[in-house]
Amino acid sequence: MPVEPLKNGLVACDEITLHYVEWGKEGTPIICLHGLTANAYCFQAFADAFSSNHRVIAYDLRGRGDSDKPPTGYSVPIHAQDLAAFIDALQLEQPIIIGHSLGALIALYFAAHYPDKLSKLVLIDAGAPLPWSGQDDMPTWLNAAIARLGVTLPSYQDYLARLQQAPYLAPYWNQYIDLYFEHDVRIEQDGSVISKAFAHGILEEGLNYPQAQPEAQWEQIQAPTLLLRAGQGLFGENDQLLSQEDAERIHHTIANCAYRDLPNLNHYTVIFGVDPAPAREIQSFIEP
Repeated sequence: MPVEPLKNGLVACDEITLHYVEWGKEGTPIICLHGLTANAYCFQAFADAFSSNHRVIAYDLRGRGDSDKPPTGYSVPIHAQDLAAFIDALQLEQPIIIGHSLGALIALYFAAHYPDKLSKLVLIDAGAPLPWSGQDDMPTWLNAAIARLGVTLPSYQDYLARLQQAPYLAPYWNQYIDLYFEHDVRIEQDGSVISKAFAHGILEEGLNYPQAQPEAQWEQIQAPTLLLRAGQGLFGENDQLLSQEDAERIHHTIANCAYRDLPNLNHYTVIFGVDPAPAREIQSFIEP
């Protein structure tokens, strides 16, 4: 059974209120940052792996889950400001920061601009410039993730049925994926469901992506860093978010960066406990 959160609540962070969950009582805090259309519960597998020795904390980014959804104000620098305010609000001392996908871009920017606020940095399957120039070039898997936003479906069963057709999820479906999608939707009185993620904010995020400037951050990183790459394609052999070439560039440019390629995991399965390798690599990196 997954470890139950010890806390599940809201915290005021400057002008925004963020929803967060926390597992574990003791040890160096770990803050987990999720991807573009995700929510805090995508890190339950990591909570199960690390919460016996660490406080594992994940929050819904602004515009996602049960956090505030302001009409505008979505970019990597703004998310980094939110993270700094979140750390201050919870009175945390130099937590370890783990970011997946968009969360990795936020974590990278944060580590470059707030170097005194973290002890170690883990980047999961992102951290380089995006391998597409616009919406027309986006991979099928990302278009599918965005397409579900703002769409009302008759029932949660209908919602899951669509998701379970995805070739990058269906063969690997487990309790962690179930839990994640349970927290992805709002159930209406008539039983219909709609994703909690704010579609307009996520589209604004895309327009503001140039502000992330990941390459400009690499040489600024002072914290010891671990980069994990998911090498398995999603719909094809070459539709990974992070190419091997870009991963090598990050590895060689960040001053103190360990790198592990995980060829049997894709952009989603790398965080959902499908294989023990990601948690094992992170555990080895974060333990003194």
